[in-house]
Amino acid sequence: MRDRKNSSRNSLEKKLEEFVSEGRSKFYLFEIVEEANVSVLDAEDFFVPLLRGKKIEGKLEVRCPKCGAALGTYKRYPDVPEEITCELCETEFPRSSNVLEIILEVKGEFFRAQEIRA
Repeated sequence: MRDRKNSSRNSLEKKLEEFVSEGRSKFYLFEIVEEANVSVLDAEDFFVPLLRGKKIEGKLEVRCPKCGAALGTYKRYPDVPEEITCELCETEFPRSSNVLEIILEVKGEFFRAQEIRA
């Protein structure tokens, strides 16, 4: 179990370093989970301390369940409107975690990927 967690952490560190070195300061949680080949739980364990330390900021992006259009970003779940209408396909749907994508953004102009190991 500990070896898997360490392996996941190493994979996430490498992938985050790669994203930052490519100039990608924003990315979806599902992207890094998929590319680092780790579980969502391991990714949460890795990113929560970075979020608390304000090295990374998290946002929620609402996506239309019918056409997939991005319909806005919000800092917290309660900020997402209870009823949403897609501007592109006019689909109406309720607020739900099923229509949200987590966006992570590396903060700070002087952020160095190596700081994530601290």
